[in-house]
Amino acid sequence: MSTHKTQFLRRSLRALVGPRYTWRLSSQAGHLGDNLPVRLDDARARLSDAAQAEETQPIFVLSAGWRSGSTLLQRMIMENQKDLLLWGEPFPHCNIYDGLTNQFRAFTPEWPPSPYFLSAMKLQNPADTWVANLYPEVDDLLRAHRSFHNVLFAEPARRAGCVRWGLKEVRLTIDHATYLRFLFPKCKIVLLYRNPYDAYLSFSHWNVTVFRTWPHRFVTTPYAFGRHWAELTRGYLDGHKRIDALLIRYEDLDNPAVIDRLQTYLGWAVPRASQMRLIREPDYSRAARRPRRKSLLGAERALLTLATRGVRRDAGYGDEA
Repeated sequence: MSTHKTQFLRRSLRALVGPRYTWRLSSQAGHLGDNLPVRLDDARARLSDAAQAEETQPIFVLSAGWRSGSTLLQRMIMENQKDLLLWGEPFPHCNIYDGLTNQFRAFTPEWPPSPYFLSAMKLQNPADTWVANLYPEVDDLLRAHRSFHNVLFAEPARRAGCVRWGLKEVRLTIDHATYLRFLFPKCKIVLLYRNPYDAYLSFSHWNVTVFRTWPHRFVTTPYAFGRHWAELTRGYLDGHKRIDALLIRYEDLDNPAVIDRLQTYLGWAVPRASQMRLIREPDYSRAARRPRRKSLLGAERALLTLATRGVRRDAGYGDEA
């Protein structure tokens, strides 16, 4: 092939897929962004001491999927704290925490470049300054995230007569929990998981479609349910100590020793599961129910086994339920 044709093909390929270095850059950026704890440390290194001194102490109850006892635990925690309101899975289709955490995935020691910040510029007349890249401080970004939580959760809780707030969720990963600890250093984080076979059996009574991430990532099959459970539970098992979270199994919510640990962690008395009043389901929830059954189908069990392998044993359930 002639040199002219070779150069033509190279230029054509470059026009179609971009220069080769961008492929490496994309791969490197993806690897960096996947390590959120380190990216948050990089952002933290840019913060002032004043910005990090946050006294708010919200309570976050994060569960590894649906039908794992999160609502029961939510009620148990509020039982003896009448001034505490824990929101329940607010606006799930909005994917709120995916968007919030992603804002910090790009931070490195080199990015954003220091000269881009307002504090680094001698800004007397903005029109006479190179302002193509002009950023507020990282302190301001952090305060904006806290203000978001204050407006969306704290202020409505106060209007309801509760001076403290928190929330429970069934979709949030250990990365989300790490972000919450970054945002509120004095918060309390309780992580909950349940035997995946029992959780799915309960889940199968629902005649609804739920989303892990709206609108494309939904959970309707045993395998999808099991993968969601495995992703969250694996992260909780590996990361709870790093973020000073309390890890609890649903099966232990009536265990006095476990409840003692929960009380010590929170700082107030919490009843056991068996001491809680039964609450009647609302009509809209009962209408979405299928007839109850006592056991899983063989195919359901097989798919759950495949989806949760490698995590069940570490979670305390062995290889089979």
